[in-house]
Amino acid sequence: MKAIRKLALFIIGLFVLMLWSGMVRNVTLGQRSLGPLTDPIKSFSELPSNMKAAYNHFLVAPEYYLKTKEGDKEDINKLTYNLYASYAYRNGDGFNIELKNFKTDEIIKTWRLPVEYLSKHHKVGQNDRLFPSKLMENRGVIVACDEQPGLIRLDSASNVVWHNKDFIFHHGMNFDHEGNIWTPGVKHEDGIIMPNTVSVDGSKIDYRDDMVLSVDAKTGKTLYSKSLTSIFEENDLSELLNRGSIVTDPFHLNDVEPVVADSSRHFNKGDVFLSFRHLSAILQFRPSTGKVIKVIEGPFTYQHDVDIVNDSTIALFNNNTVAMNMKFNKFEFKPSKGDIQRKITHSNVLIYKFETDSFEALYEKEFIKNEIYTEAEGLYELLPNGDLFVEEQGPGVLWVLNENGVVLKTTLKSDIEGYHYLPNWTSIYTDINF
Repeated sequence: MKAIRKLALFIIGLFVLMLWSGMVRNVTLGQRSLGPLTDPIKSFSELPSNMKAAYNHFLVAPEYYLKTKEGDKEDINKLTYNLYASYAYRNGDGFNIELKNFKTDEIIKTWRLPVEYLSKHHKVGQNDRLFPSKLMENRGVIVACDEQPGLIRLDSASNVVWHNKDFIFHHGMNFDHEGNIWTPGVKHEDGIIMPNTVSVDGSKIDYRDDMVLSVDAKTGKTLYSKSLTSIFEENDLSELLNRGSIVTDPFHLNDVEPVVADSSRHFNKGDVFLSFRHLSAILQFRPSTGKVIKVIEGPFTYQHDVDIVNDSTIALFNNNTVAMNMKFNKFEFKPSKGDIQRKITHSNVLIYKFETDSFEALYEKEFIKNEIYTEAEGLYELLPNGDLFVEEQGPGVLWVLNENGVVLKTTLKSDIEGYHYLPNWTSIYTDINF
């Protein structure tokens, strides 16, 4: 009898659990079929996650705070010229976008974008970020709600001028010769990515199909959009796509850099350079014809931030990252006594010359000496005087380097002692009309 009673209790308990799971699923999907019980059930089911969020908020610094290492607490500032930067960071119930002069350490202007406003358009997580930020005329600014459906222009008083929610925007943002924005993005439905699907030997896999986008900076209207799958298929580059290190995110487009100078022997005004992290490749693409002009591969991995230096030279930020997360079928090995060490000590900035199809590292000794390395993200700006600004994203350190050494080393100081803010794709200017 005891065994039958235990079995009966187990079946009843399982039934109650299934019933409860079904009720929770319905309310989390927004259904109100349970009438007045809907809200209480939803609140109770969210209790564990709310407790965890409260713990993280009060006892653990959010991810947008970085613990300042001992060697990064003291700034180095040998700047003899004004160096301006715009950047954004989370601050309480909103985001601050600041314009700063690194030479004087002066905050010239601050814009504010409240979480309350963003929450009307998408769910805002504790560690959501805004980047990058770009200055506009009349003391305005444009920011992207990274990995959220939002490209937003603010005026000088932080009022929203326009808010483009056509796509989920992410990574770099650049202006072409007509003042329009070029940026990566991806299709979405109610903030959820709409994937493409690839079928290989009968197995179907959904994957993120990034897009090349252009937006009118004055009105916020989307001017151009084309999926990367279309670009690769139309240019017979499917074999390159098959090399993607992550099947569900084969491209990982992180920069769309338009050519703004007059056409040269190597590229035309209006061409764009596309940087693909998971392909460790850069493509020169011509939107006017839909043609890929050149595929650039070389001594770089998981790179970011491709820029045009002159009419025959480009540069890129080489993360120099080793792919570690790829999954393979398990093999049986005998115990090995071998031990080959591969230590990545630094990232770098590479100059690529079209004339010679060759690469050259810029201020390599300083990257090695200071162990400047970030596994992901990272950017640079080659200044008019030849100095090099670097955002070392991982540890959150900002640098200016030249052949004589370190000109600037600093962090974005936060309101928590011992922590600094995560830099979010800092935009650099040597002159501002403000």
